[in-house]
Amino acid sequence: MADMFKYACVHGYMEPKKFWIKNYKSLRDVTIEFPTRITAVVGPSGSGKTALVEAFEVLRNAQLPQASAGSVGIEILNEGCRVAYEVRDRKKAVITDCNVAEVDKAVQAFIDNIVVIKDINWKAVRSLQPISREERLLPDASNFVPFLYTATGGVPDPLVEPLKYVLPTANDLQFLVDGGALILKLTTEDGTALTQATMPSGVLKTLIVEAALMMRPTMIVIDEFENSLYPEAQQFLIDELRSHGVYAMLATHSTVVLDYVKTPREVVVLHLDGGETKAWRLGGEVEEMLRRHKLTLSELIESGLLEPLVF
Repeated sequence: MADMFKYACVHGYMEPKKFWIKNYKSLRDVTIEFPTRITAVVGPSGSGKTALVEAFEVLRNAQLPQASAGSVGIEILNEGCRVAYEVRDRKKAVITDCNVAEVDKAVQAFIDNIVVIKDINWKAVRSLQPISREERLLPDASNFVPFLYTATGGVPDPLVEPLKYVLPTANDLQFLVDGGALILKLTTEDGTALTQATMPSGVLKTLIVEAALMMRPTMIVIDEFENSLYPEAQQFLIDELRSHGVYAMLATHSTVVLDYVKTPREVVVLHLDGGETKAWRLGGEVEEMLRRHKLTLSELIESGLLEPLVF
């Protein structure tokens, strides 16, 4: 995977421009553009957030459910050349007005390096796992510990500093091997030892995201971003995503995340209309409303004042 990413870097800077889904669950015709690197997707339960995250899995795996008539695609800009990559009828296609042979490998590298995190399997994350080389984090993070071992070369100690933002007493992080099984050991300043079996879920989730970032993904898509994270930890991880310059889509039920965006343009609101998901990216009119009503973005959305614009 790392070699493919290097190919993409060598052969041109690539960035996503838009992502579209047609006839996949409630996403009958949804297009999301990427004017910003951070995109927070907010909406009530059942509005299509999880289906949107799943669509990125479909894109990466190049496989729609059997008998599906839907399609999922992404448009990527590669050194001024626009490339459309679409999955339809259990097949993938690259469409471009440039030389396909020149962009195909780079586009595939971009797709392969999309990281999706959803439905974290906490039982597997906390269990002992054998040493193995894991270059791709599974969506449910069930291979997290060997993935972290691979990403850090077996030396995870540099992650202690970022961990202090969610666990201020973190002092040391290391791998132990017991009978061929990997143990991730975190020691606090008072000498308390925690393993993956006893670490708080927020600490593990922070490590999962940090490990994913170490592999330099082209995009990272996280469902239920706020789960297991208190507000300050959410803000810290959003800052981490920004500092790495990665394109990130964070689906959330909570409006807390909205107060950590830099501009309303970083927010997409989903709602269900007659069983069909509709998506709307906030814009300049919302910034004017925030100034006029003297509200935070989360307060504005919870107030219902946006409903005439969005719904």
